[in-house]
Amino acid sequence: MDIISFVKKDYLLMISAALAFISLLIVPFDTVLTYDYMRIVETICTLLMFLLIVAGLKECNVLNKLAQKMLSDVKSTRMLCIALILMPFFCAMLFSNDVALLTFVPLAIAILSMADMKRATIGVLVLQTVAANVGSFLTPFGNPHNLYIFNLKDAYGFTLWDYEMVLIPIVAMGTVMFLAMTLMMRNKPLKFGMDQEINIKNKTTVFIILALFILAIITVIDFIPFYVTVLIIIVAFLIMMPGIFKKVNYSILLIFFFLFVFASGLTNMEYVHSLLTGLMDWDPMLTTVITSQFTSNVPSTILLQPFTDDWAAVLIGADIGGFGTPIASMASIITLKLYLQEKDSSVRNYLKVFLIVNITMLAVLIPTYYIFV
Repeated sequence: MDIISFVKKDYLLMISAALAFISLLIVPFDTVLTYDYMRIVETICTLLMFLLIVAGLKECNVLNKLAQKMLSDVKSTRMLCIALILMPFFCAMLFSNDVALLTFVPLAIAILSMADMKRATIGVLVLQTVAANVGSFLTPFGNPHNLYIFNLKDAYGFTLWDYEMVLIPIVAMGTVMFLAMTLMMRNKPLKFGMDQEINIKNKTTVFIILALFILAIITVIDFIPFYVTVLIIIVAFLIMMPGIFKKVNYSILLIFFFLFVFASGLTNMEYVHSLLTGLMDWDPMLTTVITSQFTSNVPSTILLQPFTDDWAAVLIGADIGGFGTPIASMASIITLKLYLQEKDSSVRNYLKVFLIVNITMLAVLIPTYYIFV
């Protein structure tokens, strides 16, 4: 693969690396050495655990089997759309919104084509993205910025219960919204079925991976030191599935590290520090939402978190901020890239639907925060 192809494939990695490098040129090296690297190492190691677990489950056909089970009794076009949209919603709670969309967006494109429903593709893909984002809000490991904030629970003094209580109103309203939009789709009898049986490969391995998944969840909640669980999971996969390490998307880990270096550098620049302090004192939630529209919600979280004690405002701002522009969330970029691989795709039509749905979500969820949280 040449350099140009690599940059096109992983431009977010290239941009984040460039930003980190620029910040290192501006900030004195002795200041760089004072960054709280342990904070980002814990987040990266936790992400690695879940990336390995999800890759293992995908390799064993577990996620495809779950999809087949959900689609087996579908009798109408509307029920098919609901099933396709709910799959990433639930999957994102456990395996992250990015993994949910990488798994179920290609499945949706293929199934809608086979069912002669290609006209519904854009609407379903946009709502799959919305559903995956909403579902990911509910758990600390549902998306990277949630995990980043949750790993600071000791510093902020909040618990898993506190975390869930501030997000439940947003998740509830978001769920009502995307289901309401799904119910607006056309409905007619469906003459389609999944004839090919999908079998889970190596059930013993699947059982062990699920046990590791439970161990990882317990670790996130803080019952076990993260470095112990990371070591156990890495050793387990080296023994069971050594080839799985080639199938993990390491770029997200590097992006996280580079953005941490960049954000830490910015916070040490006096004029930037003053500007961000003023904005976060004004309204930390809305500042995070607005910043996410231009930088994506993960960089926004890392950048703005040091400027406020209101962890819930940054958390919800990053979650809600994932709606809006196509670059506001990595999940939105993933879906758009997968859709554009189709030969008859239309960027204009996709963005039209995408912006209408996402602006609607912003218009509803921002007031929901001020009313219920």
